Amino acid sequence: SDVSAVYLSREHETGRTVVLKVLRQTPDSGEEVAFDRFLREYELIARLDHPSIVKIFDLGIADDHAYIAMEYCARGSLKRRIMAGLNPDLAFRYMRQIAGALGELHDVGIMHRDLKPTNVMFREDGSLVLIDFGLAKQAKMKAEITGTGEIFGTPYYMSPEQGHGAEVDQRGDIYALGVIFYEMLTGQKPFEAITPMAMIIRHRQAPIPRLPESLARFQPAIDRMMAKDPDARFQTVAELLDWQPEQDAPAGLVQER
Repeated sequence: SDVSAVYLSREHETGRTVVLKVLRQTPDSGEEVAFDRFLREYELIARLDHPSIVKIFDLGIADDHAYIAMEYCARGSLKRRIMAGLNPDLAFRYMRQIAGALGELHDVGIMHRDLKPTNVMFREDGSLVLIDFGLAKQAKMKAEITGTGEIFGTPYYMSPEQGHGAEVDQRGDIYALGVIFYEMLTGQKPFEAITPMAMIIRHRQAPIPRLPESLARFQPAIDRMMAKDPDARFQTVAELLDWQPEQDAPAGLVQER
């Protein structure tokens, strides 16, 4: 990206393969905000210990550039698996695993704010990992990194409130996860538009899309995760994880296990 470069590297002492993320701007190059955001990414992740959150090995400054060394996830991103096609049960399981990682963040006052399939990776053993917290923000802090009125994130997965520069809380991450869940189930994004602004308007105004009848048991979750009004969504990840398809499935659509 314009802010950082990413390299696949090998540690000299251990021989392990790591991902090295290097900030392009230096602290004195007039890009203090980008630099602070980059360092905050490390600070937020490094103190967490969760199987579905990427592991950070090292942070440092070299030649006036900050870098972060993190684990390498060899089996690619969720985007690749969506393109190949996912069965509904696996999509539901992935959604819950991502939600579990988000819950860990939310419990310490952190929001991801840029959740998308390319920020969900898989280790060699097939386990799922949430990465790239460059837009993460601590709820307890003032918005000195992403100030009110500034829009950061990916419009395809952006909540209506985030797209309009309003205050964002954990329910914005739940909305983005709802978009990803819909895409995992159908192989299609819920909304399409020609420009980023048109996409933002679609998230605000377009009706929540309907799943095919064969997937209708998941529609109540999509409706609540992607509600336009944050107050109508699942209010916490814990509330989302309590939901099961059978609870709201129309008669005749509950599958035998």
